[in-house]
Amino acid sequence: MTTNAKRFRSLSARLTVQFALLFAVAMLCVSAALSTFIAGAASRQVENQLQSSGAVYDRLWQQRVRELQGASQLLARDYGFRAAVATGDTATMESALGNAAARLRVKTAFIVSLDGSVHGLANHRLAREAEQLWDPLDAGRLGGVVVLGGKPRQLVAAPVMAPSLIGWVVFAADLDEREMTSLERLSAIPLHAGVLVGDEQSWRTAAGGLSVDEAAKRSINTHLKSNAAFEMSFEGEQAITLAKPLPTMLPGDRALLILAYPKAQALAAARKLQLALGLMTLLGLTLAAFATWRAAGRITEPLARLDHAAGRLASGEHVKVQVRGEDELARLAATFNEMSDKIEEREKRITQLAFNDVLTGLPNRTMFQQQLEHVYTSLGDGSLVALHCLDLDQFKVINDTLGHPAGDALLIAAGQRIREVARGHFVARLGGDEFVVLQTVGQDRNAVDRLAEKLIESVARPLNIDGNELMPSTSVGIAIAPFDAPDAGTLLRNADLALYRAKEAGRGTFAFFEESLNRRAQDRRRLETDLRLALERGEFELYYQPLFDLESNRIGSFEALIRWNHPERGLVSPLEFIGVAEETGLIVPMGAWALREACRKASEWPDHVRVAVNVSPVQFHRGGLNETIVQALAASGLAPQRLEIEITESVFLDGSDATLKLLHALRSIGVRVALDDFGTGYSSLSYLQSFPFDKIKIDRSFIENILTRPGASAIVAAITDLANALGMETTAEGVEDNAQLAELRSHGCSSVQGFLFAKPMQAREVEKLFDEGNQARHVA
Repeated sequence: MTTNAKRFRSLSARLTVQFALLFAVAMLCVSAALSTFIAGAASRQVENQLQSSGAVYDRLWQQRVRELQGASQLLARDYGFRAAVATGDTATMESALGNAAARLRVKTAFIVSLDGSVHGLANHRLAREAEQLWDPLDAGRLGGVVVLGGKPRQLVAAPVMAPSLIGWVVFAADLDEREMTSLERLSAIPLHAGVLVGDEQSWRTAAGGLSVDEAAKRSINTHLKSNAAFEMSFEGEQAITLAKPLPTMLPGDRALLILAYPKAQALAAARKLQLALGLMTLLGLTLAAFATWRAAGRITEPLARLDHAAGRLASGEHVKVQVRGEDELARLAATFNEMSDKIEEREKRITQLAFNDVLTGLPNRTMFQQQLEHVYTSLGDGSLVALHCLDLDQFKVINDTLGHPAGDALLIAAGQRIREVARGHFVARLGGDEFVVLQTVGQDRNAVDRLAEKLIESVARPLNIDGNELMPSTSVGIAIAPFDAPDAGTLLRNADLALYRAKEAGRGTFAFFEESLNRRAQDRRRLETDLRLALERGEFELYYQPLFDLESNRIGSFEALIRWNHPERGLVSPLEFIGVAEETGLIVPMGAWALREACRKASEWPDHVRVAVNVSPVQFHRGGLNETIVQALAASGLAPQRLEIEITESVFLDGSDATLKLLHALRSIGVRVALDDFGTGYSSLSYLQSFPFDKIKIDRSFIENILTRPGASAIVAAITDLANALGMETTAEGVEDNAQLAELRSHGCSSVQGFLFAKPMQAREVEKLFDEGNQARHVA
């Protein structure tokens, strides 16, 4: 069952079976129709032959009747014979009858007198049976079949007139076996003839060799009136039979001529045709099945090839099929080949996307990691591999100021330059502005330094992007396998640490990994962990450094400076942890705490004293700063005008309008905004035009050199003049002696901040300062 089911899963097998069945049914129908036609034609031919044979017998019967009638009439008109009949001259009558019977080849001839007596028959029994003919003869019936002496006889009579009727001369020809045999010989077909006699109830064989059983007799009665041929069984043999009624002399008697044509012989020719037709049908079925199988095979062969090819395609092979012709199958094969090509192309594209960077076309991080793992597994004795980690310097600034399309163009150009310089080595882009080069190092160990220098020089070539002349640069960190790391992951991490060291060294240079870098990285991770717990443990504290108002000659405000009281390291400078806090995002909750604490403490100070809080660019970009400030003011009850937030120019680097909207929103509620560290960084004057700062804080680098470096004083003067023109206050940072103070006062600086007046102090010292009324200081 399973094998058959599998076979019929084949389209070729199904087509073969279906079309073979259709052809078989069609051919069998045609064959059956032809066989029926042949049988019908044969039956009609046999019937015609039987009818012809019957017609021959009719002519013979009539010929015999005319012969006997002529002879009987001739004898009846003979004078001597009539005289003998009239006088009862038996000898003369018998002599005349004998002579006539001899001429006619009739065995029985006799005279039926008008009184009913019979003369001329020696057989008394036969004479008595002949006496019953008087009635039909007297009724004018002069011919017919009658049974005399148990035999059927064809009887013909002629009246003897002298001059009136005195009797009838009768000739009776035997219808015996000889007669039937003669009839059979005259027929063109091999039939059997016989005569049946009977009454209304039954039939019996009177002449001939036919033996008719009861079933045959019933069949004769059924078909007798139709005068058509019918089948009948004679002695167990089927025959096509024609029954012809014969006239009889006696009322109630019936006589039949039976012509039987054995069916086997009658339909022998038709049977041969039917056999030939059957053989042709069988041969046709065989040929049809074979042709259907071959046709189905030719039709399904391309489909089988496609099915096989689809299976190979599904298993991952790239396969094509041969296209033959232009029909639907050929178009299907062409479509399959097109689909196979597209799948291969798509797979290549997917592979390329999976292992290559879309922007630069270089291998991506995934492929780099595989390559690095391969390098470690194939490292031989004495062989070294140097991993160069590159990072574009100030890439974020370029991306922020010129836009991402310019940044992408820079990455593409940098990737091309790195690939050209590092030709023969593996180059990849890990993401962002990070690139790596895997350098196989031979005996020349100085090749590592030379490659790093060439990479830096190549990237540093001037580049024009959309009309902007750029001077890109890159820093390179180098780790060497297997010395610097036991595995691939560690090697990458150590190269990255070396990269940080190179950037700290001033960018545009390269540095090798050292174990001390690893320790520094561990220290940083430990610092990050402690920093996350510091806020929960309440380890932060605000210090306050006063800002002296030079016009009122008193403390005008305090700048809140965050400090970290580490349980082991003691007081930690913000220079050590602010950068980590900004990188990790911890600056957001730390800044919120600083705002709340500064507002709370300032609310306890005199009303004319403000508090300044530094706000990181990260706090601007993370969102929620406005709500934090409003909540801090509401919680402390500090007037918004007494809060001053200090921001740096880096806040504006992203070019976002949201930053300006936030600053304007704070200004609208009264919060003052100061621009810190002015004069360093980008110092774009457009910032001063885009937002009306309340104060500009001049960076300490200008103040400490104001008396020694040429031009420093002029810069400070220009800043103060510009601020005065814009209606902004100025604060000089880092004032440490009276000479600096005098110079600043001469330039019209609004306030000063520095060790000359006070260092950052704890909150209780501020309170003590207020309590002592020592908030004013006489300065030069």
